[in-house]
Amino acid sequence: MKKIFTVLALAATLAATSCNDWLDINTNPNYISDADMSLLLPTVQLMTADKVGYDITLYGSFWAQYVTQCSTTNQYYTIMTYDVTNTSFNSPWSYFYSSVLPRIKEIIAKAEEAGNASNYILEAKSMLVYSLYMLTSLYDQVAYTEGYLTETRTPNFDSGQDMQKILIGLCEEIRTMDADAVAADEAMNLTTSSDMVFGGDTEAWFQFVNTLYLKILLRDFSANQSKISSLLAEDDFLAKDAAFDNFLDQADKSNPLYESDRRQLNTTNNIRCCSDVLNVLSASDPRLTYFYDNNPGGVVSGGPYGTSADPTETSRLALYATEPVYFGTVDEAGFLKAEAYARLGNAASAKTAYEAAVAAAFARVGASGAASFIAGDYAFTAGTAEAMVEQIINQKWASNVHGLPWESWFDLNRTGYPTRGTILTDSHGVLSEGYPQRFIYSKNSADYNPNSPTPVDVNVKMWWQK
Repeated sequence: MKKIFTVLALAATLAATSCNDWLDINTNPNYISDADMSLLLPTVQLMTADKVGYDITLYGSFWAQYVTQCSTTNQYYTIMTYDVTNTSFNSPWSYFYSSVLPRIKEIIAKAEEAGNASNYILEAKSMLVYSLYMLTSLYDQVAYTEGYLTETRTPNFDSGQDMQKILIGLCEEIRTMDADAVAADEAMNLTTSSDMVFGGDTEAWFQFVNTLYLKILLRDFSANQSKISSLLAEDDFLAKDAAFDNFLDQADKSNPLYESDRRQLNTTNNIRCCSDVLNVLSASDPRLTYFYDNNPGGVVSGGPYGTSADPTETSRLALYATEPVYFGTVDEAGFLKAEAYARLGNAASAKTAYEAAVAAAFARVGASGAASFIAGDYAFTAGTAEAMVEQIINQKWASNVHGLPWESWFDLNRTGYPTRGTILTDSHGVLSEGYPQRFIYSKNSADYNPNSPTPVDVNVKMWWQK
């Protein structure tokens, strides 16, 4: 059942109370200071879905090279050409810090005080890990030790390497929680009506954390090989998508990117198919017509990345009013497992996980015929670890046009796949060299915090990037 009406109203109230300070730590007379956990949890999830589903999806779709700009419009031309500054990324940064993280902290504090609400602790800490993972993946350094834990007004930032350790520690902390006790607390303090991701399914939340944990560990495979092997042996990853699936086909209640691009702009022709997708997906893959619409001659077609595409000759990115915003998917979990097995040299298990991932990717968008593609065009070939990883990441990339486009951008920077200059168009936009590796530190942060990191150019690699 769609539960978005109440949550939208509450989220609007809470979001409107954000201060211009770097963190929302001042007393605000309009702030609902004693909101119940059952209201705060869905608000956190909605706020996260709003930023992930609009800003981060938009940048991810372009920078993973799924789409290119329409020649008759220019709304996203600066994104396509990487012509960004430290003002370009104010919104995600400020939203996470002033709206999402303080509410997560409040949920955890209220749940700990209640004493029998470990289910809320599980769900809030899981969202904390996800939020911090997104922040460090996008910006690198994050003010966690001082900014989140102590709410220092002018915090210093933890390095990206330190955030990696913090994220691993948080995942391991959650994984040590007593699953039976959490389930018992869920039975007493139901989050069924307030948890808008899994509907109070605590087992699914543990699986979500395990999937995040594997993804984080893979950023430094050699250092984490033992932990990865142990996690794979448990084999307890996402069995259903972690999705905010509460949108309506109504103004201001629909999927965030759909709402902005299709309902509020003065054109609906804006985001066009990039021909790079057709270098990986078979022309007969039924997912193509889910990913793209307005196809000239009934055939999905696109233009090279970095060029403005003629709307009469190229397909448009299909957007759907009620499409979920995904925080994780079953197919992503399968591809992560496949990559881990490939790096461990276990070709048989890599193949099994890869095939399950492709099947799940088809199922997620309602496409049939996965088995024939798995046996044919997308057949897995055993080989060197690197060759197997390339196959896996290429197919993972192709499956994420609708789903987790930012993760494909992260993977592109982490692994180098799909390869630019062969599968992907080798476009540098306005950059003299390199490609976008990060969001630039927010101007809002620099304006209010003298300890905010000096802005780093968008093409400067982070520690985990290839």
